[in-house]
Amino acid sequence: MFVIQITPNEKELLKCFDENGNVIAPKTRKELHTRPYRIWHGVTAVWLLNNKGKILCTRRSEKNEGNPGKWQTYVGGHVKADQSFLETAQTELTEELGLRLSTEHFRLVAAGKREDVMHVFEMYAVLFNEDLSILQFKDGEIDDATWFTFNDYQTRKTNNPEIWCNSMKLEQYKKVMEVLGI
Repeated sequence: MFVIQITPNEKELLKCFDENGNVIAPKTRKELHTRPYRIWHGVTAVWLLNNKGKILCTRRSEKNEGNPGKWQTYVGGHVKADQSFLETAQTELTEELGLRLSTEHFRLVAAGKREDVMHVFEMYAVLFNEDLSILQFKDGEIDDATWFTFNDYQTRKTNNPEIWCNSMKLEQYKKVMEVLGI
């Protein structure tokens, strides 16, 4: 059997920042992910919740180079050199889930820096009440999606941490519920 592995384009130019948060010349993914990390670069994430407060969790395809087969609470990615954080959030939803949403659907939840990986981030939330059958896993990065209550998600992550690759803390969940008006 022939398996295609999804590998990020190491030559892709990503948005970079100085220590004060000012945009600087873009660098390649490969340059940014060479240890030790030295250059701040942008990432974005999008949580989708329904009006019952359930979190849309997705499973990364086995074809992914990073965290294959693991579940996650959000979709997202690196900010391309020619995109904003919000544009990247829109692009990631389209590529990973087949959802085309206008900017008014996105609510900013948090923005900041994560020093250990040199990430400048913006995290968004979207209220999503559609049937999951409309999802299309276009780029092959995701192969399944399901709703979890926050408590069910926490129990599953606690009992099987090896099958999860990102998390949603209680404070984040409360903030998402607040910004979405749930």
